[in-house]
Amino acid sequence: MKKIPDDRIITGINMPGTHDSACHYVDFGFISQTQTLSVTQQLDAGVRYFDFRFKLVGDKLLANHSICYCRKKKGFWNEVLTCDDIVRECLDFLSDNPSETILFQLKEAESHTGDEFYNVFYENYIKEAPGMWFIENRVPAMGEVRGKIMLLRAVSVDKEKFTDENSGIDFTSYPYVGTFNVDDWRRGDLKKLDGTPYGAMLVQDSYKSEGKYKWQTVTRFLESDLSQDEFNICYTSCTRIFVPRINVKYINKQILSYNLRRKYYGIIATDFIDAEISEKIIKTNF
Repeated sequence: MKKIPDDRIITGINMPGTHDSACHYVDFGFISQTQTLSVTQQLDAGVRYFDFRFKLVGDKLLANHSICYCRKKKGFWNEVLTCDDIVRECLDFLSDNPSETILFQLKEAESHTGDEFYNVFYENYIKEAPGMWFIENRVPAMGEVRGKIMLLRAVSVDKEKFTDENSGIDFTSYPYVGTFNVDDWRRGDLKKLDGTPYGAMLVQDSYKSEGKYKWQTVTRFLESDLSQDEFNICYTSCTRIFVPRINVKYINKQILSYNLRRKYYGIIATDFIDAEISEKIIKTNF
């Protein structure tokens, strides 16, 4: 991101991302694994958008995927990967690479704790390193977020405790897309805490499709008229018929052979990303 102009709006950058980003080592890995690289390895490969999901247990945020916990090492007997571990990896990376930013999409998985989830996250991570986070509820320019983690908050907040200055970019309207329609992508509003819309996201996440149909959805989205003023997020992951590790053999092969041009695509988030896919997406910015 060093070559990205400081005045470029963050939504106007093509960037590689990952789906279920923490699922490197995960319970029932044959079914649930979505990545072969750790968070640090993904960062080193060029990934800048992360889809993180946590379960609140006591005062701990544990990385998980559906009913499966993510682990620090392979095997049920190993420690669960926590938000502590992931945030530390992000901060260490930014310390070494201050020209970059990390888009940290925060979701709650397999628990329903309401406002308490963000309360714990804010107290444990943002207050511990306040200068390392961009937590305003607005879309910034690149120069404002270099060396920082940008919070994309897909959980609720206590509106009496937090303001638009410290609650992160509002991703609570993130749309659920569970159809098989190749043209089904959906818009969600970005809103101030008083409910006033100020922006939007357009998400293609038809994960219930399979191979060829999913690829049609991906390419139609990428070739559509996308606005650089919105968060455009294109997920290439799919689970129909086969598990992610099988589907990805077809999908990632298509990504590598597809003619990504020097045009605007937004965020392209994949399963089992590698440096070759990441580099191909990055190059479309220049």
